[in-house]
Amino acid sequence: MASNYRPLQPAPREEQPTPPPQPRAPLVQKPKRTVTLGACLACRKRKSKCDGNRPVCTCCVQKDTDCVYELGPNEKPSQAMKRKNEEMQGELFNLRQLYDFLRFRPEQEALEILKKIRNEPPESTTAQRIQELAELTTTQGELLGQLPPSIGSSMIQQAEKGHSLTLPPIRLALDSPNSDPNNLSFPSILSLSTDGPTTQRRRHALDIDVSASSDNQSSIPAFTTVESMLRTRPSEQSFDHRFAAIKNWTSVTTDNHLLTLLFSSWHTWEYSYFHFLDWDIFLDDLSAGKSEFCSELLVNSILATACFCLPQVKDRAKPFGDNILTEFYREARRLWELEEGRESLTKIQSALCLFMVLGKHGRDKVGSMFLSEACRMARDMGLFRVSLPSQQKPVNDRWERCRAVTAWSLFNFQLEMSFTYSFPPLITEQPPITIPYDDTPDKEAFFRYRCIRHLTILDCSKTLADSEGYLCGSPTKPEVIEVLYIKLKSCQDTLPPALDPDKFPSPQNLLATLQHHVSVVRLFQPFLNRESSAERIKAYRDRALLVTSATVKEILRLIALHDVCHGWEKTISFVLDSLVIGSFGTLEEVALQNHAGVPPRDNESYEGLLTCLRAIGTVATYVFYAQPLFRLLTQSCQKLEIPLPHEIISLLDSYKTEEWTQNAAWMVSSQYIADLRKTANDVENARMDAIVSQWKNLSLEEKSTARNYKKSTPE
Repeated sequence: MASNYRPLQPAPREEQPTPPPQPRAPLVQKPKRTVTLGACLACRKRKSKCDGNRPVCTCCVQKDTDCVYELGPNEKPSQAMKRKNEEMQGELFNLRQLYDFLRFRPEQEALEILKKIRNEPPESTTAQRIQELAELTTTQGELLGQLPPSIGSSMIQQAEKGHSLTLPPIRLALDSPNSDPNNLSFPSILSLSTDGPTTQRRRHALDIDVSASSDNQSSIPAFTTVESMLRTRPSEQSFDHRFAAIKNWTSVTTDNHLLTLLFSSWHTWEYSYFHFLDWDIFLDDLSAGKSEFCSELLVNSILATACFCLPQVKDRAKPFGDNILTEFYREARRLWELEEGRESLTKIQSALCLFMVLGKHGRDKVGSMFLSEACRMARDMGLFRVSLPSQQKPVNDRWERCRAVTAWSLFNFQLEMSFTYSFPPLITEQPPITIPYDDTPDKEAFFRYRCIRHLTILDCSKTLADSEGYLCGSPTKPEVIEVLYIKLKSCQDTLPPALDPDKFPSPQNLLATLQHHVSVVRLFQPFLNRESSAERIKAYRDRALLVTSATVKEILRLIALHDVCHGWEKTISFVLDSLVIGSFGTLEEVALQNHAGVPPRDNESYEGLLTCLRAIGTVATYVFYAQPLFRLLTQSCQKLEIPLPHEIISLLDSYKTEEWTQNAAWMVSSQYIADLRKTANDVENARMDAIVSQWKNLSLEEKSTARNYKKSTPE
């Protein structure tokens, strides 16, 4: 019978030793594999093993080939791809900028850039030259403000939707969605630095260790930020060669680099808007040492007002401080006194520049002496009088050009100032001279448009002055106001495309359109301030409210657009008028919505008001007159119980100290009326010098009260 158990061997005896384990065969260790993050281009092409040695790998040494690495030392391929993408985006931005310059700028300027491109030496790299040319076009053409139409329209759509308009221009140009404007504590001031967004362009050096994360920009020693790209100091070669002669016309300094920067900044900002003189003829005489259309007085006057446009000048917001601005001003005043009794085009132009200096210091009442003298000289020189055939001299093209430019720029300027500072116009007839530059209408389209527009402004000024005795009396007939409004609107509606701020939001285009809307507000203001029993006045008041409300919203939209494109660290200081009118125009609406419990985030008017306050606060760092305007506005907000951010309150506190108030009361001598709502009741007390004097008296009263309280309090 078969057994069901598994057969077993007998157990070994105890005395038998256990056999030793068999030794294993020794393992052959393979050498560690060297990991190379990125092979050189030559090894990749021939599919060889690259050891990654730098600057030349072993394989390339053996084969005697060029060794080029696309990756930096210890740089990962993903990091390299991100870096390349950012470099390509930066180059794309520069190419777009260069393209827009060649497309939209005058032919002469475009040809100069094209000539530079064709004359480039072969050893220069394409990327480097594209960047240099883009920076040059920014300096010469202010392309920061001349964005393509698609970009302008996208910003406008954001403004209309009430979105925060704080994206820098580079974001819009690259159509990049990666931006968080809420991370900025002061979102209206676009001052990106090294801790900005990761898509800022970087420049990779071959032997820089970029092993750290690409997102950590502090680990990248060489890169170009948005701010430095847009504000890179151009080389001396990029400036007009005629600037080299500036030092021959002033005794204040021989630093030609500083003088060149001042002239360039003034031309970019103030001159491009006011156009006080013919730039080329002026520079020709400056370079040649001729005094027909250039003078020491004019050069020093330009340099004085130009100091406000240049951040390198210290204490710009300190009137008559110990700085080069004051030195240029004093030298200009000295030369003005030396030329007493003389009349010339350059002296008229100097007077306008000196008025600008004093106006920024809040002393337009004192500056009005220069404006009045400029108008007197212009009349005495026959700039506003048709010459009889017997009085005509041989035709001199340069003289006729400068005469026409000076006459029309003075006509425009004094009208703009009279409308702004609420005094009757000094010149009530247009120049009997054809508007200049009819031979180059496209190149000087902005100046020619301003000349045409101010013909309508003249009608408005005459009407308001005749009917109100300037801000006193009864409103003009509604039908007259309506006719003037239609004229203003027609002038604005027929803007050339190149001057449309929605298509090309340059500082000049934006300010010109802002001033159009400010003129509309001033035109309708008499109907907003006065009560009347006449039915037609009452009926038209509703119409006036409707127009001004829409106009103020348009002012705020354009200010938001300016905030996006340019910020406020550099600007044409005359924009303060638009900022103030826009702010006061929206105060009551903001207060009503605040009392109704509308959250600030949902209040577009409130956001617009904050943008204006922040803009004025920024301008106040280099223009003194913005400081009392900022205080007046913020205190008006507080009276209406409008909540304000902490940074605005802190800035207000610095402008409420006893020292600041005493200095402002001594300095400010201004006819400007910031709050147009007060013109109906007491015009003179609504002017800024009266308001600042009230602050001083209030400060003295508070000080006296505190002193008396201290005496009466027992110790």
